[in-house]
Amino acid sequence: MFYQGFYFSMPINIGDIEKTSLTKYKVKSERIQFSLQLDQAIFDLNRSQEPQNVKRAIDNIKRIDTYNIIGLTSNTFDLYSERHRINKNYREIIKNKKHSHYMLAASLVCGCDGAVVIRDVDGNVIFNNDHFIRFMGVDLVDMPIDQVCEQVTDYRTTLHVESELLQSDSCFMMSDEVMKTKNGMELVHVYRQKVSHFGQNFVVCSVYEAIDTIVIDELTNCYQKNYLSSSYMKQHKILVFIDLDGFKAINDNLGHCIGDEILRDFSQTLKSMLRDSDVMVRFGGDEFIILLNSHVMTTVQQRIVQLRTDIEAYFSQKDMKLSFSYGVASLQNGVEAALKQADNRMYQEKSFRKKKLDIVKLA
Repeated sequence: MFYQGFYFSMPINIGDIEKTSLTKYKVKSERIQFSLQLDQAIFDLNRSQEPQNVKRAIDNIKRIDTYNIIGLTSNTFDLYSERHRINKNYREIIKNKKHSHYMLAASLVCGCDGAVVIRDVDGNVIFNNDHFIRFMGVDLVDMPIDQVCEQVTDYRTTLHVESELLQSDSCFMMSDEVMKTKNGMELVHVYRQKVSHFGQNFVVCSVYEAIDTIVIDELTNCYQKNYLSSSYMKQHKILVFIDLDGFKAINDNLGHCIGDEILRDFSQTLKSMLRDSDVMVRFGGDEFIILLNSHVMTTVQQRIVQLRTDIEAYFSQKDMKLSFSYGVASLQNGVEAALKQADNRMYQEKSFRKKKLDIVKLA
């Protein structure tokens, strides 16, 4: 005689069952009981014979398995075929669960030194490890997306990036991003991978703190000057030095508080016009640097001219005359040489623009 229990247990001989004293324990959370509930639901599914009972059992699994770990489909025409497929998937899950490498893999994801978060195609967080919770200061599992967006800065941008990955042919994406953590704004390395599980796509995202100490400017949310001496400069090919035109008049006439708001508005607006691979640095005051990975100088020149036109139009709608002068230089001979060259070219252009404006006024 054999006895089969729930909770992934193997059949054991009735004689091997030992009598135990009644043990009282406290159920910590409903999340702990998920495996038991799913095991019971699969048992009920296999016990069901009539089509309506099979459908009711499948609907119950769908209710319990919120993230569709078991891989349910919308097949309502052949319920018995669907039941067979569910059992096949379930056996695969149980088979993996018994192996030591499965426990090692689970332990690696849960306890690794990176902050790991897994999201479904809708952006719901279905897993974040303890490192992520400590790093971000919040547990996002089962939290509605609107609530997550309120707690995590630029979360919708994250969802947009991952949506592009899910829809693309690529399965991997790597980027350096600025995230608001419990310690403030930090530069982090982000690795995203698209994975498929029983026909469903998920994004596994790993976040690592940058080794280089890169400081973020609190006012503009741009990198500070020390970015230029970091190892990240290796990925950039061209440096653009920018100095605002018209900012001094705004600052003198409207005050430093308004001036700070203009600087913040300018930097955020210009950053939104740049590509993901471009980097913006606040060099000091109203001077900024844009770093690009383009090799073609003429193409960069055209882009910067268009950016300036767009910035002028943006602030013109706010009844403000704000623009910028710029200088472009290659990083081939190092940062210091590029800075000196771009700075000189910027002042030459600023002088030329000023003379041109004076001529227009005289005319």
